[in-house]
Amino acid sequence: MTTSTETTGHKTARLAVRLTDEQDALIRNAAAASGLSLTEFVLSAAINKAEDTLADRRVFLLDDAAWEEFTAILDRPAQRLPELAALLSRTPPWDEQ
Repeated sequence: MTTSTETTGHKTARLAVRLTDEQDALIRNAAAASGLSLTEFVLSAAINKAEDTLADRRVFLLDDAAWEEFTAILDRPAQRLPELAALLSRTPPWDEQ
């Protein structure tokens, strides 16, 4: 998580939500099971979800040469990697008997 309670400094903003009794109980139980306060649990969950949501929406700027190199890499034929093929053909540990 790139934004933690240790790095955000003085907190002045508030966030309020309305929820059902069932949603409230679920979140409070999960916070307790995690050993976190309600605030810590909700803030952590909200920040993680926000970062995941925005991760694929970043803007990357490339100069013309870098763009040409990038598109050339994307356009070249795929290569067979024996190590990757071996890894993908193995039985996963959770399926082993």
